Amino acid sequence: MLPMSERNWSALGEEEQLWMLKSLDAEALCLAARELSWKTSTTGLLGWVCAQRDLDLGTAMTIFLNGTPHIYNHADRHKLSEEDRKKCALLDAICQRINCGFYLPDPKRPMADISRFAGWMKSQDQDRQRRGKGRWVFNPVIVAPMISEIRFEARNRRKFVPASGTRGLLGGWISPLFA
Repeated sequence: MLPMSERNWSALGEEEQLWMLKSLDAEALCLAARELSWKTSTTGLLGWVCAQRDLDLGTAMTIFLNGTPHIYNHADRHKLSEEDRKKCALLDAICQRINCGFYLPDPKRPMADISRFAGWMKSQDQDRQRRGKGRWVFNPVIVAPMISEIRFEARNRRKFVPASGTRGLLGGWISPLFA
């Protein structure tokens, strides 16, 4: 993992930061991504991080919330500065990837502050009740593994293993096809 607190991360150029992030393994990349600041990092660097398949759902949701989306959620797009538009475009991409299932939940990397995202979902429900809608709306089914109290219970269940000798009528021929 990068010791970002020890290193003057913002003094490095974008190419050096990207090179350092590319050298990390999946777990270290997720830990580093959670620490990246939207104020000191470029949207290009954050965009590269968010496009990585190794990123898990908890990390993506943390990165999204670190971008202070509540400021822009109901803002008029045409009144935003160019820098804010780039930031919103990145938040758009993260939200779309979360909703389509690009990021998978990982029980080893839960969200550090579930209450922040739960607050976002509560605000989303309030918007829905007022018949309004913010810019970023999350599918509750997709994000449930990260914000529910019973998260990851399904991953701990054992897989079904048929007892030997119970092949059935065509089991001997069909079983090898599905193994």
